[in-house]
Amino acid sequence: MADPQAALAALLPVIEATPRTEVVEQGNGYLHATATSAFFGFVDDLELYADAEHGVLQARSVSRVGDSDLGVNSHRLETLRQSLAG
Repeated sequence: MADPQAALAALLPVIEATPRTEVVEQGNGYLHATATSAFFGFVDDLELYADAEHGVLQARSVSRVGDSDLGVNSHRLETLRQSLAG
């Protein structure tokens, strides 16, 4: 999707439908959500920013605690990428 704002808008319902994920802030091309793990209750932060100047949607998913997330955040970003691809 070429328009970062449109990509962000397309991902909003995907994020809202993801279990244990809550949108905590949204506006001006920015979205911050938290995702809580099912077993231990660890919280990860997901941030998306529609960077119109560079024509990209920036995405960041990171654990708040721990040394390893066992690939959970990478998988989360890949899932979002795939939902945009079609």
